[in-house]
Amino acid sequence: MKTIFLSLAFAVLLCGNPTAIKAQSANDIGMICLNPVVPENDGLEKESTAMLMTKLQQIATANGMSGAGFDNRFIITSHIQKLKSEQTQTMPQKNAVHVSIGIYVGDGLDGTLYSSFSTEAKGIGNTEDQAIAAAIKKLNPNLPELQMTIARGKGKILEYYDRMSPNIIRTAKASAAAGRYDEAMNMLFAIPMTNKDFQTAQSLIAQYGSTSLEKKNLDLVRQARSAWSSDPTEGGAGQACAILDKLEMPSAKVQAEAKSLQAEMTARIKAVSDREFQLEKQKVQNEKDVQIATVRAAASVAKAYAQSLPKVVYRYYWW
Repeated sequence: MKTIFLSLAFAVLLCGNPTAIKAQSANDIGMICLNPVVPENDGLEKESTAMLMTKLQQIATANGMSGAGFDNRFIITSHIQKLKSEQTQTMPQKNAVHVSIGIYVGDGLDGTLYSSFSTEAKGIGNTEDQAIAAAIKKLNPNLPELQMTIARGKGKILEYYDRMSPNIIRTAKASAAAGRYDEAMNMLFAIPMTNKDFQTAQSLIAQYGSTSLEKKNLDLVRQARSAWSSDPTEGGAGQACAILDKLEMPSAKVQAEAKSLQAEMTARIKAVSDREFQLEKQKVQNEKDVQIATVRAAASVAKAYAQSLPKVVYRYYWW
């Protein structure tokens, strides 16, 4: 019995700090989401497809846009046309290709093309797939003409948000009122930093993020208490600790409930240990810090929501 109590004490004392902020890096907050899309009907194979996806991502990043994130509406895509393919006269023989590379930016949902760019490149590889990948790799994201093309597309996207941001905010408020906070935050995160409604959107994100986190944190505490109540042993304590470790930015109410549960667990081991797990209070400097931390935490939630949506069917095949 003493061994069991000691093991239980060890499990409880090793509970992670529930006050830790686990938000992932959110450097792309306020950036336009320009989603790379590789056409399925271009006949590209594994290596050339991977290289083209990487190159499209590089082009988006080089021009101050996020390659993926909160909004799946706007895309950067490409068509690769094989102009010439032959085998070299060297030993061993290689595959040599000459391809045309078209880059296109636009609204993938309504099929509106905003801008396009075309260039040619040559590549050599052990297979034709490798040769095409080598040709795509040569495309420089910093080419002035390519950057001008992307800038034109970016300007059209900004115009779209200038027109639509009031409607986006109204729709997000309606979703939040219906309890769909993840959906609301995902909409609001799409509004870029240069937009007149950006700060309004960020304030709403902080508000909805706080409400959403409170609900999720309270549910986690209830789950932890249920795990402990159904199995008040070392195993149950371990499960409860694992659940409490998922708390993000807990409020005073959540911290009080979590600490109450931890005190209940440690009470069973006081006969063999005077150590008591202490739930450290989250340290915040001011209201602005709280809002920034909440927005960053909400960013990962909104991205997860976007990734959970059904696959988008884009209308760009005529570009």
